[in-house]
Amino acid sequence: MMAEKDRYSFFNRVCVLLLPSLAIVLALWLPFGFSMGGLVEEWDLLGLFTEHGPFLMVHLDGPLPAHAIRPFMPLSFALSYLADRDSFDAWHWLTIASLLIKGGAMTYLVSRATGSRGWGIVAAALLILYPADTMQMSLRSIHINIAIALVLAGSALLVVAFEARSRVHAVVAAFGAAFLYLVSLGIYEAGLVLIALPLAVPFVRHGLGRLLRFRRRELGLAIIWVGGVCLYLAYAAWASHKVASYQSQVTGGGQGPLATALAALPKLFTIGGVRALVGGWVDAWHMVAIEYTSYLYLGCAFFVIVVVALVAIGMARSRNSLEVEDSSTWRVPLRLMLVGLVLMLAGYAPFLTSPYHIVVSQRTFLWATPGAAMVWTGLLLTVWRWARPPAVAAACLLLMLGLGAQLFQFHHYAELTQRQRAVLRGVVEATDVPPGKAVVVLDGSSQIGHSWFFVNGDMVRNALSYLYGRSLGPVEVCRSPSMEWERADQFGRKGRCVENDAGWAFEYAPSVSRPGSPPSSVEAPRHFPKDSTIVIGVRADGTPAVSAQAQAERKRELQTGDDVVSRRYRGVLAARSSDKFAPMFRDETVGASYRWSFGDWWNLDLPTRGSGWREAEWTVPNGLEQHSAAWMMNSTADVIFELKPSAASYRVQGVFDQFASNAVRERMSLRINSQSVAMRWVSSTRFEADVPPGALIQGTNRIDFVTEADAKYFGLAGRLDWFEVAPVNAAAVSNR
Repeated sequence: MMAEKDRYSFFNRVCVLLLPSLAIVLALWLPFGFSMGGLVEEWDLLGLFTEHGPFLMVHLDGPLPAHAIRPFMPLSFALSYLADRDSFDAWHWLTIASLLIKGGAMTYLVSRATGSRGWGIVAAALLILYPADTMQMSLRSIHINIAIALVLAGSALLVVAFEARSRVHAVVAAFGAAFLYLVSLGIYEAGLVLIALPLAVPFVRHGLGRLLRFRRRELGLAIIWVGGVCLYLAYAAWASHKVASYQSQVTGGGQGPLATALAALPKLFTIGGVRALVGGWVDAWHMVAIEYTSYLYLGCAFFVIVVVALVAIGMARSRNSLEVEDSSTWRVPLRLMLVGLVLMLAGYAPFLTSPYHIVVSQRTFLWATPGAAMVWTGLLLTVWRWARPPAVAAACLLLMLGLGAQLFQFHHYAELTQRQRAVLRGVVEATDVPPGKAVVVLDGSSQIGHSWFFVNGDMVRNALSYLYGRSLGPVEVCRSPSMEWERADQFGRKGRCVENDAGWAFEYAPSVSRPGSPPSSVEAPRHFPKDSTIVIGVRADGTPAVSAQAQAERKRELQTGDDVVSRRYRGVLAARSSDKFAPMFRDETVGASYRWSFGDWWNLDLPTRGSGWREAEWTVPNGLEQHSAAWMMNSTADVIFELKPSAASYRVQGVFDQFASNAVRERMSLRINSQSVAMRWVSSTRFEADVPPGALIQGTNRIDFVTEADAKYFGLAGRLDWFEVAPVNAAAVSNR
């Protein structure tokens, strides 16, 4: 009878810890399935695995020596690859597992701290759905999700050790916790900032006096935990003297890391703190209000999650007898908010040493999320003690907004995958690249070269090496028809591709100067001889630029073959629906108007279809405001867009927020589908133009901005904030 009761108790605890998180994860994956694939680092690592074989650790003499102080960084990627070499399915399963571990561990930690498993469930839901970071849903963050999951699981295990009655069980749990933390640090060293997380539980539960009265056994267990940190720090100090680490390359901005961090210290609060506490929720509110065209799935999924959470809370009631000092007063939630605030700021602090990371939201808030979730849980608990209905309403609102934001982020990454998949499928369907040949990809979709779209030919080479299952020769990419070469100079300007009788020449952008500096140096062009080069064209829709018969024959081979490229064609490149239900986002339909702004949500930007633009720049004055714009880097820059024009008269309007010179502005002109459009300036930065009848067509359209780039100002012209093509009445409303 006792054994049966113990089994029931164990099952009860597991359900309480995992059921709500499982419901959330299922709700996130159900509309999209496993449609999301590799986007950025995934392709680089798959290319390295193809050339060097899968490796679980970084070696100083291996392919990733710059990541030596993250020796386990490739671990999760390699395990996913070993589990399934021909698709990204295993990557999804590992990401799902990491989210479940994060949710279960967070439930345990907060429930032990507050004495309520119900509030532990709320904290776990907030952790998984927290919208401040925009990278949790992408597979490129699989190693960070695993690292955070291990930190949280290790912290929970150390709390178990503190509370264990058996000395043996306590020591075993402490060593297990230290091991998990050590592996986490080896994956991503930012976990160092959460070293005090296990101490948050006794502090919140009993106050500071409990920490000051730690018994000898508890101190010994804490020393075991800290010992894992010391082992990692000793290794990191040794490795940092052996190689130039990735961290040293991206930090400092010309200064030392400490000087950079001190100079950026105010941004810990104005950007890190404000975004983590409030800004992410503001964006989530706007995403749910603006991006959705149907709320049916969001509402149903939210309802199911709430029901599952209530069931789990009901299962926990029979064992909800945790002793908490002053549990009926405001002290517990206040201490929880205090601990959460410290952990939140500590989680963002490591990125202050990198000017590159302060202007992005990718991965920079993942480590701040556990603390931020605790802050909001403490605030909700305070409201609950005052009045329960407002607390329930606030918790439901946050979870609804978080779910809506994460669904949109998942959709965004699935859409990026669809675009990448279409272009790669076009390349693979075009031909089987012969060994030893250089490859020139003519990208008719005009997207390759964006940070979310292969960056340059090297990443395309890594992706194709993986897909073909062998190391390929050099690969270069030219956007077609502009023939823009997708390699940038020191100012972010792209070069050009030139085909001649000898073969292909790839020329960097010409020399320019900047105020107070001499003209820049220009690297020598690259050359591909014609007889050792294969040219692969991909049309705007992603189909290969070959005859229909040749494409059909190649597709039949790939769909029935059992070689590496055929298996990966079916497992990675086969068309997959990115929305299994009715469309619920506005970007899934082509409308009668079009607006482009290089990114509406911080770091959730799509590649610009077109050429002549430098990478989008994000200006972040504070955690509530983020602004994107992009510089014209050529005398002509274009944007390709889809439209279903109505019979109404159309107008183009937009804003250039900066110009290299007044001459650039004065010489600016517009073309739509090669037809000149009279452009007028209604202010110093805002322009308008009436579109001639018949200039716009149903389907693919192209707008050109034409001027002269200023060779004395980085070779740039103007920085475009946004433009819109809309019927006159709609444009007037937008203008107001």
